[in-house]
Amino acid sequence: MKKNIESSFAGKWISSIVSNIRRIAILCFVVALVASAWALTRKQLWTASAIAVVPGGQQSSAGLSGIGGLAGDLVSDQLTGLGSMMSIGGTTALDMNLVFQVLTSRTVFERVIFKHHLLAGFKVPTMDDALGVFRKSASISLTPEGFFVVSMETDSREKAAALVNDIIEFANLELSTIITSRARRSRLVAEELFVAAEESLLIAQNRMEQFREETGLLFPEQQGIQSMELLGSLETQLLLAEAEFAGISGTMSSSSATYSEIARRVASLRSSMMDRAAGDSLSYFPGLDSMPYMLKEYENISINLETRRAIYLMLRQELESLKLEEAKDSPTIEVLVPAVPSALRSYPKRGKMVIKYTIIVFFLSLLWIAVITYAKQLLDDENTGPFWKNVVRTAGSQLFLVRKRKTDKSSPF
Repeated sequence: MKKNIESSFAGKWISSIVSNIRRIAILCFVVALVASAWALTRKQLWTASAIAVVPGGQQSSAGLSGIGGLAGDLVSDQLTGLGSMMSIGGTTALDMNLVFQVLTSRTVFERVIFKHHLLAGFKVPTMDDALGVFRKSASISLTPEGFFVVSMETDSREKAAALVNDIIEFANLELSTIITSRARRSRLVAEELFVAAEESLLIAQNRMEQFREETGLLFPEQQGIQSMELLGSLETQLLLAEAEFAGISGTMSSSSATYSEIARRVASLRSSMMDRAAGDSLSYFPGLDSMPYMLKEYENISINLETRRAIYLMLRQELESLKLEEAKDSPTIEVLVPAVPSALRSYPKRGKMVIKYTIIVFFLSLLWIAVITYAKQLLDDENTGPFWKNVVRTAGSQLFLVRKRKTDKSSPF
């Protein structure tokens, strides 16, 4: 014989629900009102997010490094470069991990906290406490496609966007100071050598300037040629003057004007040749007797200057090429989708909160009615009722929930 549904647990449970449906509705309504009032008192938060990428890092190169090593073992000697070619993507994972570590580093977070004065905003005494609060609000994740998602949740739309942008900016600044490649190490060494070469070149230039001021040799080759031409011209004039003087010395007396004029010309030419040979302070052409020594010293200074100039130019060219190589090899963060102030708040979602709490209370009410219905069924059953009533009575007396009956002192028993 089939059991009647009214006497079953499901039937009794449904009947209890129907008979208490008004109370359930009132309870859900009260909970909805309380949840609405509670949601109105919650602090409003906004979230701003940005999507960034490391150039070249989003390419899927997983497994190529291992395949490249296997290929290098299997191919012939003529194709050994295949393994290294396929292992190019090995540095990609290193760059991605490095960028992620820098984005989530304490240094970057501290700079953001100091810039926006978040120690006072978080109302914490130490930087460690501020970092703990900041990390709860910040979210930095790396997608399988190689994109970085940086988000921040704060009590202001503009502040959230500014914090996200500053995290990326400070991470790029930190990456620019980290030695991540051979090119950067070489560039740092080249910069030190370049500074030393520049100072050395300046010393050589000062020595050349001092030599020219002391000797008057601005252009030694040209000045030497002009000096020889001048001496040759003076010697020719002297020979002509001496020949003329020798010709008239036999026919004219020493007291004549012509004889005196030619004599004075010969003496002047001889004096000029002696001065040009020895050199004087008024001449732009050094003397011939000191010219060899000056030229030797000038050549030594010039060789030293040209050598240092060549080293300087070589280091300068190498430094520029290393800068280009470093810019190509060093990881940088480029923003694809910048963080902008959000129009909708991320917390609290008042409608969702009211609906969630109302549904939870509704199902708890149904569960409570099910428990009460099952308990009544056990107590009303002829087989289990006396046992459970006795258990409830005993538990109540042990917990002082049921008062013991007072005995009648007047009774003889």
